[in-house]
Amino acid sequence: MTLLTLLIACKDDTPTDSAEPWAPDLYCPGDPSGACADADGTLSAGASNRTLIPPCFETWEDVDGNGTWSSSADGFLDCGCDQICPDDEGWTGADEGEGDGEFAAVWMAGFGNGHPARGVGDDLSARTLVLRQGGTSVAIVSVDLVGFFNDDVIAVREAVAAEGLEIDHVLISATHTHEGPDTVGLWGRTVTKSGYDPEYVGWVRDEIVAGIRDAVADERAVSTARVGSADVRTYDEVKGSANVLRDTRDPVVAVWELGTLQLIDEDQATIATVIHWGSHPETLSDDNDLLSADFVHSLRETVESGAEWDSRSREGVGGTAIYLQGMVGGMMTTLRVETTTPDGDVLTGSSFEHTYAIGTLLGEMALDAVDSAATIEPDLSLAHTRFDLPVDNIAFQAMFKIGVLPRTLYNYDPDEDITDDNWPDVRTDMDLISLGDLTLLTIPGELFPEVALGGYDGSLTGSPLYDIVKDDNPNPPDLDQAPEGPYLLETIGAPDAWIVGLANDELGYIIPEFNFELHDTIPYLDEAEGDHYEETNSLGPQTAGLVTEQADRLLSWSP
Repeated sequence: MTLLTLLIACKDDTPTDSAEPWAPDLYCPGDPSGACADADGTLSAGASNRTLIPPCFETWEDVDGNGTWSSSADGFLDCGCDQICPDDEGWTGADEGEGDGEFAAVWMAGFGNGHPARGVGDDLSARTLVLRQGGTSVAIVSVDLVGFFNDDVIAVREAVAAEGLEIDHVLISATHTHEGPDTVGLWGRTVTKSGYDPEYVGWVRDEIVAGIRDAVADERAVSTARVGSADVRTYDEVKGSANVLRDTRDPVVAVWELGTLQLIDEDQATIATVIHWGSHPETLSDDNDLLSADFVHSLRETVESGAEWDSRSREGVGGTAIYLQGMVGGMMTTLRVETTTPDGDVLTGSSFEHTYAIGTLLGEMALDAVDSAATIEPDLSLAHTRFDLPVDNIAFQAMFKIGVLPRTLYNYDPDEDITDDNWPDVRTDMDLISLGDLTLLTIPGELFPEVALGGYDGSLTGSPLYDIVKDDNPNPPDLDQAPEGPYLLETIGAPDAWIVGLANDELGYIIPEFNFELHDTIPYLDEAEGDHYEETNSLGPQTAGLVTEQADRLLSWSP
């Protein structure tokens, strides 16, 4: 607590105007550097899928049955990377790490500290789509991880360039599964011990590069590009979107549109189907200790291979399904959702059955979107910019300082006290990628949907079961203070617009400033009354405005 107290300070947030005309750090086609000179000719695309299951971790025994590992109360099976012990069938000898007395744990990313994985429930993957048109190319990568810091994204881009893969830009978005390894650092053995494993994350970076290499090798001419959408609210007459999604924080403004992009080759085979949706993959909750992509796993399986219920079945479209996370802040979640299946079963709780049912239902909605999709004329372009954001969160400041959150800080001397003249910033980035009528705007964290959608009039609760503000909220948001539009999605102005969250970074929740409330006495260390948890995992109240400002710059800029 002493360190946190020392870090509390005030900051002068007066913006400064730059004399230089603003321009993106990279834009294609036509960047002055000589990269991506044109975007002429036929679009080509390739896709790949590589596992991100840690190649080495040891399992453990929950002796005291509390779901949390304790070196004094619980045991671990010191059986090495293969998890085969001397008394197990198939043991042929000690492998790496076996019998060394060190617990090679994978700390799971969510629901508190000290929660190591015991095994694998389903695959974690890095799924890549490479798009190339003329001299312009981009790799879009989706990783089944809770987040991927910008420092690691930059390392991947540098490695791709060093390999000569001829990719102009790499976008990496995390699905934000809370059932995978901690690649951020918040969920280690204890609050002061990082869960970020540099060896594992380094291996992940290598797998992403290998996946981009695989996707480049898979490139084929695209004969048809089709964009579709499904209104998730319309699939249950009683519950609306509440059958697969909850918004647990007022005001209730729920994501409602699920989007798809299908790319088809000249043999009429699906190269890839990209699915865009916004919800926390955390259905399995803290009861689970198996690595899993959560509902994202069965969503992708359904799109690729189809769905099978007792009452009906459906074929998939083949190819590689890639999930891009959307707006998950404020808070889009599958926790405590009551799901009715096509067979009439009502599923609740944190079982794999419930998790996969939600994913399968969403997968069928994606297939509906594919079936009703419209053909677009692909016209590939991108713009990329880097910018700094202040770290106002004193808990984050402390975690950066002691190495729990391992990333580079800017405009700051760590050997000096934090003052107005020595305030830490993080450096992050934003992409604007267009493919004809479809435009993707990336956000480096968990955006509250109302920032992009509005919905303060109660029209976007997603379900007749929900009011925009709960009657029993002891500290309700003052909607009279909510900003008026146009909101971010309107500003994009494309026929089809996707906001891709957790893209190229994970900076926590991005909260509208009017609804950003801190605890009176211990801000950022505890939440204010009335469901203000998200503020404890946010950079600060300035973030939403600064991110929106950067998006406006990118959207209004023209070469």
